[in-house]
Amino acid sequence: MNTTRESTVERHLLMRCRERGLLSLKLISPGRAGVPDRVIVAPGGTVFVELKRPGGRLRRLQHLTITKLRRDGGEVFVVETTTAADELVEALASRVAAE
Repeated sequence: MNTTRESTVERHLLMRCRERGLLSLKLISPGRAGVPDRVIVAPGGTVFVELKRPGGRLRRLQHLTITKLRRDGGEVFVVETTTAADELVEALASRVAAE
């Protein structure tokens, strides 16, 4: 069983964003539960990131919010591991910004 905590995955994502020059903001929305944990501003666009511990599951409200964001054109990623965080950051950093 993997004992990695969600906070460990989040710290790793933040560190990797900083290393690659991406802006990662903690998303806090008073009065609205279920919003993703992070917003990453990267070349080519802004994305939402929900962080979970390995094997962690989305709560119903998180799933509904992610579905609405995606339906309306938002790009949302669910990241459960430090490896997945690495892959996401590299993919985002390699995008070409729209001019």
